[in-house]
Amino acid sequence: MHEMTKLLENLNKQQRQAVEIVDSPLRIVAGAGSGKTRVITTKIAYLIDHVGIKSTKILALTFTNKAAREMKDRVQKILQNEALNPFISTFHSFCARVLREEAPILNLPKHFNILDTADQRTILRQLIKAHDLSPEINVVKFEKKALGQISDWKNGLLSPDDVLETSANPDDREVAKLYKLYDERLRSEKALDFDDLQVYTYHLFSNYPEVLEKWRKRFDYVMVDEFQDTNDLQFELIRFLTKGRNDLTVVGDPDQTIYSWRGARVEIITNFQKYYPNAKTIVLNENYRSTQQILDLANDFIEQNHHREKKLIFTQNLGGKRPEVKEAASRYAEARYITSMIEKMVKNDGYQYNDFFILYRANYWSQEFEKVLTNAKIPYQLVGAIKFRERKVIKDAMAFLKVILLQDNLSMERLLHLTPKVGEVTQQKLTLLAQEKGLNLYEVVTSPENEALAVTKHLETLRNALIQGEQLANNQAPVTQILETLLDLSGYWEQVKILDNDEKDNQNHLKALLDQVQRFDDEFDPERYGESNPLLAFLQEEALTSGDDNQQEPNKVTLLTIHSAKGLENKVVFIAGVNQDVFPSRFSMMRTDSLEEERRALYVAMTRAKERLILSYVQGEYSRLSNGLLQASRFIRELNQDLIDIERNIFVHNDGVITSQPASTKTMAASEFQKGDLVNHILFGDGIVIKVYETEYQIAFNNPKFGVQILVKGNPVLRKKI
Repeated sequence: MHEMTKLLENLNKQQRQAVEIVDSPLRIVAGAGSGKTRVITTKIAYLIDHVGIKSTKILALTFTNKAAREMKDRVQKILQNEALNPFISTFHSFCARVLREEAPILNLPKHFNILDTADQRTILRQLIKAHDLSPEINVVKFEKKALGQISDWKNGLLSPDDVLETSANPDDREVAKLYKLYDERLRSEKALDFDDLQVYTYHLFSNYPEVLEKWRKRFDYVMVDEFQDTNDLQFELIRFLTKGRNDLTVVGDPDQTIYSWRGARVEIITNFQKYYPNAKTIVLNENYRSTQQILDLANDFIEQNHHREKKLIFTQNLGGKRPEVKEAASRYAEARYITSMIEKMVKNDGYQYNDFFILYRANYWSQEFEKVLTNAKIPYQLVGAIKFRERKVIKDAMAFLKVILLQDNLSMERLLHLTPKVGEVTQQKLTLLAQEKGLNLYEVVTSPENEALAVTKHLETLRNALIQGEQLANNQAPVTQILETLLDLSGYWEQVKILDNDEKDNQNHLKALLDQVQRFDDEFDPERYGESNPLLAFLQEEALTSGDDNQQEPNKVTLLTIHSAKGLENKVVFIAGVNQDVFPSRFSMMRTDSLEEERRALYVAMTRAKERLILSYVQGEYSRLSNGLLQASRFIRELNQDLIDIERNIFVHNDGVITSQPASTKTMAASEFQKGDLVNHILFGDGIVIKVYETEYQIAFNNPKFGVQILVKGNPVLRKKI
């Protein structure tokens, strides 16, 4: 490729070294905004053009479909040759490909069903109800706990029997029983959840050396992006493919390890050399995103994590404003003030609404912002709201497609629920009939003997639609044609029209799905998907599309959690709710490693900002979140005061006017307040100190709405009346 020399010349020294090292395992420690995706994509092109590796023998693994798509697009742009097609995918997509190819060895059908989280919840709920597990506790809470615990056990390679043997705690035993039932249900349905994809691949590589050798030979080079997010099981899969070889590059940043609750361990990237003794390390520490003022604060802050590899990120962009910290008297004041800042910056500084992120540690902190932005008529989008694929109409439509190919009971049960005049009693009869005949529900409903119609005549429309859809699928018809046929013949489309709201939301969601399916049909290539059946290829792609389908709208302020913002950037970033017991959470304060992860999360949030960074917290408002008055997070105190501008006591008056104090404004020391002192609180008004405790005051306020309050000493919104 004649472009390669030019590509290499456009890299900095460290980036170029990272591309050109191919004679040993390589760890690239890529600081925030350091151009790691550019390095990965250039290296893939370098391996093809300079080293001479065939494109199909390069495997690049990442964690989200969005990242995989972006990497594919960039590589194609560099290569300018669609015939060159490296295998770029998520871990789960890679494992699904392996299992489809090796399905007979594991006694799996090639068309095995991949369950999403909603499917898992449905099965767990059914099992909890059927087996009367933990009826004395909140079922939803138990279901959520079980989902997480089962995932942890699977990723730890613990079988249901392993767990049942070792669980001494009664609650754990209940979950272990549920795990066994859940595992049996999935095996009987020939279905796998996301964790199973990796677990089954691990067992396949462990127990069948000839299969492992086949896949080791398939790839001459392996690359892993976001390596700091790998868990032990994923690392074992990487080691299976690359052990004893030099053809591995991993890219990540230990300072951005914020997914320990998914099993990620920072030690995997920091101890890389332990597993690959001849490995080299390149540090990418030149930032191409943020100003130096923002990086100075982020560098200084993360230095307080003691269990980390030292590195300082820098930039050539030396201008910009200092990061700011805003102290608000209430959550409402915080939201109003940030909203007013957005309005002013749009009006005076040339920013657009889509230049702003409002980040928070937990979703509940968005509520006040949603109200205030709506009242201010500022358009916004909430990342993490109901995702497109989780909407009921989309799940219903996908059930039609899944059941004609996979014949899974879960999808069939969903369709029976949708069918008018087919109730729970009828469904139970159909289930019993299926068990007696040794068939699945789909086979009973569509059987030529019309046995299901003997149970109820109301299944005829659905039955005919499914038979017609299956014939189209067997003839490898376009997926759009199959879906439209199923929706029309079953009467589902008409049902949606009748029940839809005035905005036709559900119809519009179905139309959006059909548009997406049409795009798939237009682009479908059997070689690319490793599958000649378009419906199977589509269902596999959909099953592996995990949570990165938020539809980004133009020119809207974006509200999202810090974890959702990882990998993103924007010109102006607000980090709201940096409060005690909120960020870091109360739980994380109990363990050093958890506290360090929370600190890394704030570091990630700060390094999303390109031009302006504003952190805010609430001081003095009562909240159940902290079981008392909200106070500044310890992280606010850890910020280097010489690197920030602070504005305190932001308050919204009854007339809507917002006031504040510069950081230098002094309030009367709390130690001067004594019993009987008359005081004024900026929110509660006038009052009198009736008791003085070691760290708090008890104050009776004149306004009966507020009555008697306990306030922390040193609260800047409380002043002595003169």
